[in-house]
Amino acid sequence: MRDNICVGTMLIEDGTHTPESLVLDTEGYSAGWSSLIKSTSAQLGKELESAGWTFFYMAGEIRTSGFGFNGQSRTDRAMACVIDAVKRQNCNCLEITQMRQRSFLGFSYTCLVAHARHIQRSRSFQYPSHLPASARSRSHAWLYDQATTVPGKSLLAGEAVQAWENEGGSRC
Repeated sequence: MRDNICVGTMLIEDGTHTPESLVLDTEGYSAGWSSLIKSTSAQLGKELESAGWTFFYMAGEIRTSGFGFNGQSRTDRAMACVIDAVKRQNCNCLEITQMRQRSFLGFSYTCLVAHARHIQRSRSFQYPSHLPASARSRSHAWLYDQATTVPGKSLLAGEAVQAWENEGGSRC
């Protein structure tokens, strides 16, 4: 395992398909994941885009902490949680955006913030492969075209959601 995880470190899942023209320098990090060497997310994004591929950035932060007896074990535990979260999002790459060593009541821990990234040929994010093909290709735009009744008037679902949010409701 690589012992110098820091802000800007990017990991890629082993076996991720990339353009033939793209040569990535990697170093094994953990089971099934490798660290990219001498490559920033901006550089990788440009190279993928020039090859006609897409490098997705998932907006939601992945925040985790890891406890351990030394800095390396704390970081390894936090990274294991980040990798699990990225796998649950069906992504094949991740980028560390924040890293802090902290302590509370004498217990040291590592805080990591990461973003899931995904490399693929298509411009639209691919649905998980365990869904049937009909579900993967179905558009969800029809949800907002269905009429919804609200006392006193009829709204489209998109308008109903907007009205609810304007009255103090919030999306989770």
